[in-house]
Amino acid sequence: MSSQRTSTQAPLVLVVDDQETNIRLVGSVLTRAGFDLMPAMSGEQAFQRLRATQPDAILLDMRMPGMDGFEVLKRLKHDPELADLPVIFVTAAHEREFVVQALDAGAVDYITKPFVEEELVARVRTHTESKLLRDRLRRAIREREEISTVVAHDLKNPLFTISLNAALLREVADQPERVLAIARTIEESAKRSLQFVSSYLEQRADIELRRGYTPQVCDLGLVLTVLLREFESGFAHKQQRLARELAVLEPVLADVEALGVVLRNLLSNAGKYAPPASTVTVLTRRGKPGHLQIAVLDQGPGISASDRSKLFQRFVRLGAEPTGGESSTGLGLASAMQEARWMGGELWYEDAPGGGAAFILELPLAPAAGD
Repeated sequence: MSSQRTSTQAPLVLVVDDQETNIRLVGSVLTRAGFDLMPAMSGEQAFQRLRATQPDAILLDMRMPGMDGFEVLKRLKHDPELADLPVIFVTAAHEREFVVQALDAGAVDYITKPFVEEELVARVRTHTESKLLRDRLRRAIREREEISTVVAHDLKNPLFTISLNAALLREVADQPERVLAIARTIEESAKRSLQFVSSYLEQRADIELRRGYTPQVCDLGLVLTVLLREFESGFAHKQQRLARELAVLEPVLADVEALGVVLRNLLSNAGKYAPPASTVTVLTRRGKPGHLQIAVLDQGPGISASDRSKLFQRFVRLGAEPTGGESSTGLGLASAMQEARWMGGELWYEDAPGGGAAFILELPLAPAAGD
């Protein structure tokens, strides 16, 4: 509906009054006190302005022709996007009997005309600061909830690997070499789960820490070897073939944990939506100058034209259904895009040659020794 303002901007006050002289007087006082002003000379104009920008407080004249202050307040309280805006009623001294009615209707405070400048500024500042504090708390809560959801989602892959390989142990109990190999896979998946939780909660929970990201030189060959070994049993369980076309394996600038999150989500999606007995291919190739591409290609249905605009959005499920009855939260691609961007990389979708989906991650190459 309306645009959101940043915490670095001056508090914005919407002043609704049918008298232009009153708006000028209030505006001059609030502007000198460091507020931004958004004027409206009627209730109808106020809602037009609100559709464009959401203020931090509303100074609302009680008596106006057409839509009066009470009707404006009623409409505000019935709109979920506007209901929390603090409304300060402005009334004449002889109309104080309406103050209780205004407070009962949802106004947070009132000012009587003629007003005292210091009182006006103090009341407006109190309510704008309270609103800004509530906004910050809501953002913090939302960020924590998103972090928890992403962590839970990205733990599913290693936990699935652990569960699947634990089941396989029963089938190969008489084959000591297979038992040792499977046990090693379980141990590696468990360690990765613990490392992921530690990294995500300790290093990425605070958005400010992300701004100080310093890329590290990553051995792409080693990363892919570990990841593909992790997914082999899951693909084999669905009778899918995991092919490798690793023509370029030069070191890249990335974060190992974030790179793992991206590629695990891409591989998991490929296996989830590709049909049994099909092939999922991981390939590496040169990208734009100074960059390397890692692509995950499957032979599934691909992404329909109507779904492409929704790719990489949180909690959005696309039209295609997993071919093995797997669950889908709509978080995997969003998480992959978030990590790719954080590392300074790019992630996008293309139709795979011959049909299916191709997701391409492009990362900068590490400088050659001596550069």
